[in-house]
Amino acid sequence: MTVINVAKVQSDIYIQIEKFGRYQLFQYFLICIPLFMVSMAHVNYVFVAEEVDYRCKVPECESLNPSVKTPPWWPDHVDEKCFRPVIDPDAYNLGNHTCSNSTFVELLEDCDEWIYENHNSIFSELNLGCESWKATLVGSVHNAGMILSMLFTGWVTDKLGRKPTLIICSVGGCIGAFKIFITSYYAYLIVEFLESVVCSGLYTVAVVLLIEVGGESKRVLAGVIFSYAVYVGEVAFAFIAMGLKFWKLIVLVVYTPMILIISYIILLKESTRWQMLRGKMTEAKDTLKVISKSNKLNITPEEIDALSDEEIRTKFNVETQKEKENFRDILNSKEIMTRVGVTSVCFFTSSFLYYGLVVHSILLPGNKYTNFILSSLTSFPGDLLAFYTFNKFGRRITLQSGYAFSAIFLIAQTYAPDSITWLKVLLFLLGKLGVVVCFTGIYTYSLELFPTSVRGSLVGCGNTAARIGAMLAPLTLLLTTELTALPSILFSSTAVVSALLLTFTPETKTMPMFDTIAQIDSYKNKVTTHL
Repeated sequence: MTVINVAKVQSDIYIQIEKFGRYQLFQYFLICIPLFMVSMAHVNYVFVAEEVDYRCKVPECESLNPSVKTPPWWPDHVDEKCFRPVIDPDAYNLGNHTCSNSTFVELLEDCDEWIYENHNSIFSELNLGCESWKATLVGSVHNAGMILSMLFTGWVTDKLGRKPTLIICSVGGCIGAFKIFITSYYAYLIVEFLESVVCSGLYTVAVVLLIEVGGESKRVLAGVIFSYAVYVGEVAFAFIAMGLKFWKLIVLVVYTPMILIISYIILLKESTRWQMLRGKMTEAKDTLKVISKSNKLNITPEEIDALSDEEIRTKFNVETQKEKENFRDILNSKEIMTRVGVTSVCFFTSSFLYYGLVVHSILLPGNKYTNFILSSLTSFPGDLLAFYTFNKFGRRITLQSGYAFSAIFLIAQTYAPDSITWLKVLLFLLGKLGVVVCFTGIYTYSLELFPTSVRGSLVGCGNTAARIGAMLAPLTLLLTTELTALPSILFSSTAVVSALLLTFTPETKTMPMFDTIAQIDSYKNKVTTHL
């Protein structure tokens, strides 16, 4: 009869399971695939709903192959996009049914038919000439759907589990593929909104699952990998759009592969921390066995089965919730509310600056696809910088420095001489670099600030604030009509405010990951007492 040393097994299991191995690597890979797909869907409207050049069509005057260029017969000082000059029948007949500047009377009609440069976007496909605001509204509606998604996805992932939520969000994104059959603008908006509501919550559940699968030692790495999956998706989307151009082909390539995520019912495993916290100890032990087998650990299934539920929770520092923590518990905790407030502002600022700079990057000289790719590629060194500085100097000081430096560089590029193009571009990209550090860092930092019991919900709150920032970012282009420097001043101001607010939250580099609000309040009181 084999005698099992329970104390030794407890220690061995904890030490070995925490090591990053093939199991964690495979799970990370699985989580990154839907992130890659959804990140492309998130920016689909940049090219799918972009405005193309157009002009009003005057059927009586057009050639067999009319061009979008202003024709020589077009009357001077008449808007060629939204107004149609009225033909003088007598002059038209005298001219042998050909048009010239003298063919028209002094009257104008609203244009109702246009000639488009191409049909690569819904702008021309849905005939949105002279209604550019409708194309812009597609992006706003998408981000509005993301806000609604963030509001309930955090709650769903805490209640239903990380795995089923990730599958639902990913497979549900296939709704977007139906856009290719739509011929009505408002029907298109409805599908865009529904698609965003369903799939955008993946951002919340994926980052939570990444950090819980990797363990405490890989918290920063989890944040970097999450961001890299998103950035790779954005860059890939730009190349797809550059190669395919036609919006229906782009939509098919982006959305249809999402159906493959249904295979995750078998492939993906649930977070053991969530299983333990919810009292699903049988499932948690089964997952530990899979980890042991995949990573070839020196732990047998019998040794895992021999451990009591309480012993496993103790070794993995998971506290059972005798009473489920709810919204009232969050409101009653001054420390949690402070953290929610500060991180929400930081989420807003990071997203506002990040997507604001993506939009403003198209104002840089060069090809629109190249500009978009350059803006996305800048994110990669930014994440590496975040990874290094988070581990070397700490979370809070890195975020504060990132916000400060981005503010400085953005103001500097605004007032740099227009004649020195390389300097303006360099300062812009350096500002984007600082923003990326914060964009990546705030996810990791917020995950460490909140307990397991409400982590999904509170990170969801932060993501909601981020979506509001993303919604407002494109509107900053309108500010340039008032003052060229106004967008940069606004970006820099919000960055400085966020840096200052971070003084009210703790450094989490050496802190453990807490499971309940009560643990955080107890830790806060203990620290305050020692001070």
